[in-house]
Amino acid sequence: MLPKVISVFGLFSSFVVAGDATLVRDVNTTISDSAVLECSIQDRAITDWKSLRFYWQDDRNVVLYSYNNGRKVAEHVNELYQHRVTDFPQDIVRGNITIVLKNLTLDDNGRTYSSFAAVLDDSGTTRYHLEHTQICEMTLHVAVPYQEPRLDVNTEAMSAVCSLQGGFPAPDIQWVLLHNSSHQAVESRNVNTETKQNVHDHLYSSRSILHIPAGRHEAVSCLSHNPTLNRTVKVTHNFNTAGAAARSSPAALTVYLIAAAVVLLTAVQ
Repeated sequence: MLPKVISVFGLFSSFVVAGDATLVRDVNTTISDSAVLECSIQDRAITDWKSLRFYWQDDRNVVLYSYNNGRKVAEHVNELYQHRVTDFPQDIVRGNITIVLKNLTLDDNGRTYSSFAAVLDDSGTTRYHLEHTQICEMTLHVAVPYQEPRLDVNTEAMSAVCSLQGGFPAPDIQWVLLHNSSHQAVESRNVNTETKQNVHDHLYSSRSILHIPAGRHEAVSCLSHNPTLNRTVKVTHNFNTAGAAARSSPAALTVYLIAAAVVLLTAVQ
């Protein structure tokens, strides 16, 4: 199956102009997919692209793509990127130097990719319209979707545990209680969350414990947000309202016991 191509049009989170020409973007995508590193030379003075030279490199100065005078220069590409980069040859002749980086891994996460270009003047002299000018710069953010969260609720202890496994980056976990048909945020003092990262695959696991406060709660929900994908997954437990309220309210239990004692003493007398 071919990897899905992620276009920066729908996924870049910021866009600024650096200096006079460099376009800077953040590109968010998913592991094993592909990312389009979109870049185009905007110079109306250039009418002949036959002498176009351009290359892309990462923040280690490692070359992932090289093009010169109408052909790809594979010998300049580092082995880390061999067979992972494709172009759009029909568009290069119009100054579009966009490439596609395939088979993304977490090793690509946080990498910054820059393109540089040079175009010889068509007058036949050695003068350049561009001379190894930086055109675009993009930082790649690679995410791993979490598995479906697991929510375990103990109605005796009035506690809830939300567990997540195997995702990246670290999730943002929030709790919400449904009370009188209205959603209420949970105070941080009632929550204890622990997140760990596996040293081998770099994936995160999280365990969040909620101490459910007293009240007639109708439901409790755990919301897990992946900041790179901007995706939130919600899992909910619905209470038996009357039972939950009785177990979560020590004061109500005390009143019940006192009333029972009064009834018993009256019967004895």
